[in-house]
Amino acid sequence: MVPTGVLLAGCSLLAGCLDGASDDVEVSETAQYATVSSYTSSGCSTAVVIGLSKQIADEISCQSPTLLKRFEPTTRLQITSSAVLPYLHSTAKTDLEAVASTRTVQINSAFRTLPQQYLLYRWYQQGRCGITAAATPGRSNHQSGRAIDVSNYSTLISAMSAKGWAHDVPGDAVHFDHLSSPDIRGKDVLAFQRLWNRNHPADKIAEDGAYGPQTEARLKQAPATGFAIGPTCMTPNMMFAVDVLSVDGPDRAQPQSRAHYRVTLQNNGQADWPGTAVLRVASGTTQLHDPSWISPTEISDLGAPIAAGTMGEIAFDITTPAVTEETPIFEQLELSDGGSTIGTVNIALTVVPGMEEPTSGEADDQYDAQEVAGGCSATGGGSSSTGVVLGLALVALARRRRR
Repeated sequence: MVPTGVLLAGCSLLAGCLDGASDDVEVSETAQYATVSSYTSSGCSTAVVIGLSKQIADEISCQSPTLLKRFEPTTRLQITSSAVLPYLHSTAKTDLEAVASTRTVQINSAFRTLPQQYLLYRWYQQGRCGITAAATPGRSNHQSGRAIDVSNYSTLISAMSAKGWAHDVPGDAVHFDHLSSPDIRGKDVLAFQRLWNRNHPADKIAEDGAYGPQTEARLKQAPATGFAIGPTCMTPNMMFAVDVLSVDGPDRAQPQSRAHYRVTLQNNGQADWPGTAVLRVASGTTQLHDPSWISPTEISDLGAPIAAGTMGEIAFDITTPAVTEETPIFEQLELSDGGSTIGTVNIALTVVPGMEEPTSGEADDQYDAQEVAGGCSATGGGSSSTGVVLGLALVALARRRRR
């Protein structure tokens, strides 16, 4: 178990556009958690804001259950990094799963939320993470809920087309759009605004679904792992016993290299987790074994208890296998106590021969090059030139209760 830290930051709220602005954390009050903006200069995976992103996706579903549905990774429906948020419009989800019922589909990116796009855009502006194009926040096609990137696209074009997935974006070979599903861009912005107001009744902003300076300022100071008060329609029996709030580790790594992961977990159960609880490989075999592990399949124990309703961290290393071609690896891990499974933790990355610098799993999203444009609004929640960058950084947060 990694002792949790405290990130303290304080400065004035943003009053203008992001372009040319400082990367300093901007908050109106002392924060006891890692903020979204604290990851703009480090890491290359948006898995670090996966907790907040899941809250946003679930808030959208609370308003209209068909707009976003979660899909589960399977033997054939694979995700290639921990940053992939497995949500799509219900019709798009059904048609994707139909393709994956007979063929392997490797998903690089699906629905993308406001904080994820914000990080991607900031990394793009800084020339980091191999990102050559990124739309401003709120404008990415992946915020539509009907877009995916598929790494093994070349073998799937006909099968995807038969299920309504268009493959017609010049210069973006991995990209597919499910055009019969609605474009829900702006819904994630509205969901964030609602979550912010629910948690900050004395500092409310417009709930208009438009991304402008006021929304940007609050996004930058929002907790990366999610708000204390989440979507109101989520009841305890709808929540995972072990909820992954942040995965701080690479999307992509070289063969036979060592990578460090720090995972933030939320205990949604009624009982405390003992420090002796062990994270292990669910299948009993793995391609990611590291000499630091307890055994060939047992990774690490928590080391310290995590009380019910609180969060904590577990850190570990993995070693990637020797491969000669780009290889996605998905591992389902179990947190168990005395042989009894508490819950599961999914880790995914892609092993890339010849990779020289840290790269985002969504760095090849060339579709966004067509979306980069526009100025910024000085008032309200309106449009801004700000964008998103998927980020990964060390988690430094204090334990706190969520409900």
